[in-house]
Amino acid sequence: MATAGLKPCATTEESIENTGSCELCEASADGYDAAYGGALCRECVDAFGALQSDLREVRDV
Repeated sequence: MATAGLKPCATTEESIENTGSCELCEASADGYDAAYGGALCRECVDAFGALQSDLREVRDV
């Protein structure tokens, strides 16, 4: 079996278990937020996005 120059190996230390709950509030997760790095519900995605936006505004002042 060819691997196109890549050797198969596990490099993650993260748990691969998906509990289906938001990592911030324990509500049901709606998806994975790459910026946060975990599963979040829609409400926490919006709050985290607003926080990031506020931080960018402060940084850019």
